Amino acid sequence: MRRGDTVPVFGAGIVGQLAIASAFRQGAGRVFSVDGIDTRLAQSLAQNAEVIDFNAEDPVNTLLDLTRGAGVDAVIDAVGVDAQRPQRGPAAPAADELADEFAAEVQQVAPDADPQGDQWVPGDAPTQAARWGVESVAKAGRIGIIGVYPPQLTSYPIGEAMNKNLTIRMGNCNHRAVTPQLVDLVAAGLFDPVPFITQQVDVPDIIAAYRSFDRREDGWIKTIVDAQGGAEG
Repeated sequence: MRRGDTVPVFGAGIVGQLAIASAFRQGAGRVFSVDGIDTRLAQSLAQNAEVIDFNAEDPVNTLLDLTRGAGVDAVIDAVGVDAQRPQRGPAAPAADELADEFAAEVQQVAPDADPQGDQWVPGDAPTQAARWGVESVAKAGRIGIIGVYPPQLTSYPIGEAMNKNLTIRMGNCNHRAVTPQLVDLVAAGLFDPVPFITQQVDVPDIIAAYRSFDRREDGWIKTIVDAQGGAEG
């Protein structure tokens, strides 16, 4: 981040929520939260992010409108391969046109998926967030990818990114490098992670909790497990 940046965060799960908090701490002027689940957008709003429901509006067009056509300064992709297509609204037709490409990507990254009803269903649009990020960022802008993409995925809008002179940084978190600083922030009272914890479950309830989270139920952002809860004797 650079001070004053306009920054959309694609994905408002726990990774996206902490990315929003981090963007503000690094001086971002405006932060936008893009997701399709109301309770996640509400949590983003509580952080003073501006929210964009991709099932109600086209996120790319909205971001361009809000930046007077220039595009945003920097993008954070906190979704990764488990992205979902918009189910309705003005962004849905464009996603529908990519249905065959998305289906091929799903076969590429999740060939052994075994959905059971609405459980264990892989994202139906693996590169949706990646595409939106490249489309919405300004020329010479920056993209940070912290959402997970597996080695099997070979699709990315590289041509559009190259022609916009974008800088793209990505990778798994270097926990050893950043954890001590983050612990110090919490210990000093400069950042409180507790509001992001939406559920606390006991060990016997872990499978049920996984099922609820996998269904992307409203209200599920971060769950902690009480290893002592439910213990007898």
